Amino acid sequence: MTWLIPLVSCVIGLVFAGVLLNQYRERRRWHQLMWSAGLIMFVLATFGEFYGGAFGWTPFVYKLYYFAGVALPGLLGAGTVYLMTRQRPVLGHVYAAATVLVAAAFLVALAGAEINTEALASAGVGSSAADILPVSARRPWSVLLSAVGGMVMLLGALYSWLRFKLVYNRQIFLGALVFILGGTLTSRLGIEGAIPISNLIGVALVFSGVMAAERSRPQATAARAG
Repeated sequence: MTWLIPLVSCVIGLVFAGVLLNQYRERRRWHQLMWSAGLIMFVLATFGEFYGGAFGWTPFVYKLYYFAGVALPGLLGAGTVYLMTRQRPVLGHVYAAATVLVAAAFLVALAGAEINTEALASAGVGSSAADILPVSARRPWSVLLSAVGGMVMLLGALYSWLRFKLVYNRQIFLGALVFILGGTLTSRLGIEGAIPISNLIGVALVFSGVMAAERSRPQATAARAG
C-alpha cells in the first residue's frame, strides 16, 4: 500500500492546480501562473510515485517523476519571487526565465540519460536517484532547480513573515520546510517513506498559504481605498 499516499496527494494536487489555474485565468497574475505550473509538477511527481509503487517503475515514468520532482521547487520559488517583487516585476521575469531555461536543459539531459534498470527494478517510492541515474542527468540541475528554488521559497516566505507578520507567509514557509525535510530524510538517512508523507503535508500547507494570500488582496485593496 505504499502507493496510497502518493495517489491521495496526486488527486489533491490536481484539485489545487485547477483552483490556481482558474485564478490565473481570472486575474492574470504571474505568481499564480508559476505556482500553477509548480502544482502541475507536483501532480506529475506524485503520479509517478503512485505508479511506481503500484505497478513498478518504467524508465519513462521514473524520468517523469524525477523531472517533475526537481522542477517543482524551482517553479514554486519563481512564484515566490514574483510575489515578493510585485512593484518590480522585471526581477520576477528574469528569475522565472532563468528557471524555465534551466528546466528545459535539464529535461533534454534527462531524456537522453541511460537508466540503471537493475537498480530501477528494485527501487521503492522515493528511492535515491544516485543509483538509478548518471551524474550528468542529476547535476547541476537538482542544485539549480531543487536546492536553489527550495531555498528561495523558504527564505522568501520567512523574510515576508518576519517583516510583515502575515500568517499566509508562515504557512508557505512551513510547507517549504516540510518539502525540504522530506527530501533530506530520504537522501541523507535513506528513509524512503518520508517523501510521500512530506509531499502531502507540504502541498496542503503551501496551498493554504497561497489561498490565504489571495484572500488578503481584496481586503488590502479595500482598506487602501477606504
